[in-house]
Amino acid sequence: MNIQAYIESGILEEYVLGTVTPQEKQEVECMSHIYPEIKEELLRTESALEEYALKHQATPPPSLKESIFAQMSFEARAEEETRAGEIAEEKTVSLSDTTATAQPVEPEARVIDHAFDRVETKVVTPTWAKLAIAASVLLALFAGWSAMQMTDMKSANNKLTAEVESMQADMAAIKGQAEYNQSLAALFRSPSYKHIHLAGLPKSPESAVSAFWNTQTNEVLLDVQNLPAAPQGKQYQLWSIVDGKPVDIGMLDNAFTGKVLKMKNTKAGSAAFAITLEKEGGNPTPTMEEMYVMGKVS
Repeated sequence: MNIQAYIESGILEEYVLGTVTPQEKQEVECMSHIYPEIKEELLRTESALEEYALKHQATPPPSLKESIFAQMSFEARAEEETRAGEIAEEKTVSLSDTTATAQPVEPEARVIDHAFDRVETKVVTPTWAKLAIAASVLLALFAGWSAMQMTDMKSANNKLTAEVESMQADMAAIKGQAEYNQSLAALFRSPSYKHIHLAGLPKSPESAVSAFWNTQTNEVLLDVQNLPAAPQGKQYQLWSIVDGKPVDIGMLDNAFTGKVLKMKNTKAGSAAFAITLEKEGGNPTPTMEEMYVMGKVS
């Protein structure tokens, strides 16, 4: 498994933010138990997000609580309910009096007092219930506000991740350039290597290459300062001239910029080095009209 690719997929950040599915959550927890690298990155991500949240946390404005309680209007509703109960009682009494007057009076009739009276039930909401409703509304608003803050934090985290990746790429490039410069400096200073400057020929006057020949081991290293990019299907080939005859000492990597290329060993008594442009894979003999650079061994 490519652990680094899994870490860079962003699933650890989503796990910490709580946006993964139950299956993905179980997967992350399982992977973090199996691979210490994933567990370490998960802990680092949690720590970074917690630090970011603490750094950027914002307190809800004091006016929010007052606005919520003002919208609920508990006292106004209680007064309206009391007034409605009084009106209902007045109607009940009126209805009872009217009914009693309209009934015929019989000598032996039995009169039941308040037969038509209606009992109005008034529901009184306790204070704790009102406070619970207010608290639930406040909690809902705070949850929405927290969700927006979390979204902003996730966006900032993604931006921070992109910046870190860009910095890592820059650091890798700087490190590669430093290693390349150190290698060249070591070759120029080494008494074991002879430096041969290959200057541009009429085919490419602006070209320049440095060859480093170890006269004890016949090892040859190459540093390309300037050569045109090889066309499609073509490749540069290095030659050494020994006893007046060209000796193949290898093909140049087409991605030769910023590299010290290790070529084949030459033979003792090399008098010069040259580079020609050949078909991809090389030729047994150089194409003289395609010679780009050449330098004599001093």
